[in-house]
Amino acid sequence: MFTRFRIGFLLVTFLFCFSGSSFGQQALPYARSVIDTLSAPGMHGRGYVAGGHIKAAQYIAAEFKKHKLKSFGNGYFQEFPISVNTFPDDVALKAGDKVLEPGKDFLVSPCSQSISGRYEVMPLSAAAIKDPQLLLSSLQEARDKVLLIDKTGFSSASKEDRQRLEDVLAFLRGFKNNPAVAVIVLTDEKLTWHVAQQPCERPQLIVNKAAAPANFRFAELEIESKFIPALTTQNVAGLLPGKDPGKGLVVFSAHYDHLGRLGSNTFFPGANDNASGVAMLLSLAKYFSQPQHQPDHDILFIAFGAEEAGLLGSQYFVENPLVPLENIRFLMNLDITGTGEEGIKVVNGSVFREHFELLQSLNQEHELLKQVSPRGEACNSDHCPFYEKGVPSFFIYTLGGIQAYHDVYDRSETLPLTAFENLHRLLVEFTKKLELIY
Repeated sequence: MFTRFRIGFLLVTFLFCFSGSSFGQQALPYARSVIDTLSAPGMHGRGYVAGGHIKAAQYIAAEFKKHKLKSFGNGYFQEFPISVNTFPDDVALKAGDKVLEPGKDFLVSPCSQSISGRYEVMPLSAAAIKDPQLLLSSLQEARDKVLLIDKTGFSSASKEDRQRLEDVLAFLRGFKNNPAVAVIVLTDEKLTWHVAQQPCERPQLIVNKAAAPANFRFAELEIESKFIPALTTQNVAGLLPGKDPGKGLVVFSAHYDHLGRLGSNTFFPGANDNASGVAMLLSLAKYFSQPQHQPDHDILFIAFGAEEAGLLGSQYFVENPLVPLENIRFLMNLDITGTGEEGIKVVNGSVFREHFELLQSLNQEHELLKQVSPRGEACNSDHCPFYEKGVPSFFIYTLGGIQAYHDVYDRSETLPLTAFENLHRLLVEFTKKLELIY
């Protein structure tokens, strides 16, 4: 009798503690599986090679359906056209006698066109970069050669000279009559890649100086690019009806696209940017879709496409809204939520003070994050097109931890998700209390 009573008491105690302490922990295993899936090689970096953007969107749509969100037709997809420059095939560089590894030793400027061959390398002096006349005369000597620019020599230069270097690099990419076939830029900065909507006139390669042999005289280049002038991609949107739709609409958003592939053997996983934000989006959808957690107001969940190409998905949405923008009481955009040792930053936190003070007070009440820090306006993620249309909005991202960003090292296995469960809880509590500000 005593043993049976004690077991029952311990079981009830365990269940009570588990239901309280695991508020966010219940989200963590699911979030990890989402990040693992979206950043796996089979997603091809969620870009525009091998249909990576479509595979990612289909996965998110299937999760929306699993959580019983309502679609707006077309299987949760809102399609729109973009143009994009891609690298589906060979990307290789041999500097002197050394073969360099794409992604780790070098990157190709995302606007680069195809090139193939072995070329003499011609260094371009710092003096030529600073003097327009000397630059033009130097270019005449660079016909059918690869220009070599050592960017590390400008690390301690004046602000004006550093800007002059960037202007020259842009000029060399875009100058149609540039007699050089390509440009190699040596750098000691972190290799960071992007997406280009249009091709440029001349290829540029950014090379880690420490990986390149000293004073190499020849370079073998193999770059196969493909410009796609009209590609159909998509946003993924699902609606969770609330108990009282008259109370308005709350939006959670996160972009799912990333940088894709650089050749057939190199891809950019994008675990933190932004598989982590999608994981938070889906975790919130899963939570609020449970009957016991159904909110009073409607919640719209949007996974945006083509953010990395210039906020194209969110811009298309505000120009072709699936819901009236004036019905949106508040939007929370989630981009890079995989760390959090130092808390979170809230873009527009200093704009929407009442909302920010609610968020901050809830964090203090529940002792969740190290800090909730405000920031002013910044058009640096998908909240921006909404904010410009007058929609109250935050863009939330985590602080501290690993620094992998727009590179091949942003992988799921090294993403700590340090504050994920606490940020999840904070967003839930904030959503429940939003009506206090209405």
